[in-house]
Amino acid sequence: MSLFKKINAISDNDKVRKAWFGLAVAVFVCLIIVPSIFVVTKLLTEWGVVSDTLGNSEIMSLIYGAVGNSFSIAFIVTIIDIIVGIPMAWIFVRKNFKGKKYLDTLMDMPLAFPTAVLGISVVIFWGVPADGVTIPGLGLVVSPYMMMIMLHIIFTYPYMVRSLSAILEQIEPNYETAAMTLGASRFTAVRTITLPLFRAGLVTGFILCFARSLSETGGTYIALTLMGDETTFFTGPTFIAFMKEMDPSVALGPMIVISVIMIVLALILLLLVKRIMIRIKLPVTKVWPSIGRKLSNGIAPKLKDIVSIGFLMLVVLLPAFYIFAYLTQPILNVDYGQLLSSTGMSFLVAGVAVVFDIIFGIPVALYIARHRHTKMGQLLDNLVNIPLIIPTTALGFSLALFWGSLGTGGIISVILVILGHTSFTYPLVVRNITGAVEEVDPSYEEVAMTLGAKPLQAFSKVLMPIIKSSIIAGAILAFTRSLGETGATIAITSDVNTVPVYITELISSGSYSEAAICSIILILICFVFMFAVRAVTHRGDKSA
Repeated sequence: MSLFKKINAISDNDKVRKAWFGLAVAVFVCLIIVPSIFVVTKLLTEWGVVSDTLGNSEIMSLIYGAVGNSFSIAFIVTIIDIIVGIPMAWIFVRKNFKGKKYLDTLMDMPLAFPTAVLGISVVIFWGVPADGVTIPGLGLVVSPYMMMIMLHIIFTYPYMVRSLSAILEQIEPNYETAAMTLGASRFTAVRTITLPLFRAGLVTGFILCFARSLSETGGTYIALTLMGDETTFFTGPTFIAFMKEMDPSVALGPMIVISVIMIVLALILLLLVKRIMIRIKLPVTKVWPSIGRKLSNGIAPKLKDIVSIGFLMLVVLLPAFYIFAYLTQPILNVDYGQLLSSTGMSFLVAGVAVVFDIIFGIPVALYIARHRHTKMGQLLDNLVNIPLIIPTTALGFSLALFWGSLGTGGIISVILVILGHTSFTYPLVVRNITGAVEEVDPSYEEVAMTLGAKPLQAFSKVLMPIIKSSIIAGAILAFTRSLGETGATIAITSDVNTVPVYITELISSGSYSEAAICSIILILICFVFMFAVRAVTHRGDKSA
């Protein structure tokens, strides 16, 4: 009997399924949640330094300003992502055009960029070049607040489009076709039939985008440094990064206070958003035939597509890829040995983290989707968001405190970094799978089991093919998120030299050209890798 047949046979045992789910939950809680929020325990153990911070009006004023900037920027960016993300997801899923597969892959590329490099690229594209930067840009005088919005859109936009695309791929266009044959315009059919089915994707996209913006550290700090505003304009994560450079006896209190404030406020806000978006009734009953026909024919749909693609190209891709302008400069000596070594380490960390995410994330995602209205399902659903909303620098700091007794150096440091990257990538996989499973009627699996299929067989043969695109989308988001992370890696240990860490060191030393060339090489490697993944996936779909 093959291994799959043996596992399939024992999957029919209710105790075995509960044990597997229990293991997945235990791993999730013990290896991800507890280390991620360990910093909160410092409120009790370090109350003396915390109370000193709370009593310092000057420090608290900076903390309130930083938290306000973080939440307002994240909210604005997420709303923009929703408005422009829905039509872009529609284009990727429902339309075919030349070069679509290349554009589809390019949209994910900013996620693989080291965030520090994106900070440089966006600032030199929109703003006035800083000292040491030889590449001219548009030269616009942009406020730090507006620059952060432009920068964070690049980080978050792909999350929204991917979340919505994964849901849209599961929605049959036959419903819209049936409505149109009965006289409804395409706009009305989409608004009244398809858009309400987007609800799970919108919730997932909102959480991912809002949390990604809220936790961003490296690119924001580099961008503010180039603009000369790193000590006058703070977001929550950059304030933590700023405090880390100070004396630990002075920095510990403010770091604990702002981390706890951001965690609590973010959890409250996300809980409210989820409750509102799930309960809200989209305007599906009212129909405006004349307006619907005008928006469905003529120049309106073409203009929508042009604006959507134009936004992707001009606001997301062009500023992100502007770093390629450094290819016009003389190629300086690059330590290719160090670059290849750090690239290998980055791929190792990201690859192991994603495999871990999928193995232990699928059971949790299935439970959340199928038991949404139970207390356990709601608890897990809320816990999954926690690593997303914690600033990665604070997350790394918390992990370093929790795992500090294991020591550092060698394989221990690599394991700690993998655990850290697993913490903030795990929710990306779970959120995408959960949103996809919620849109699948559980009766499909039930019918398969009534015909003799075991639970594992019903999952692998029935549910898996339906949600495969969401699993792949989550894996790609998690992989690229890990590749581009800087703050958490540095906060955990200084012994593991990933590509973002290596490039950040070059930037810190003023070697912008060398950092740009290394980034371009990494971008090309990631493009080839992700394009190959998509090619293999599409080939598998055709042969299925």
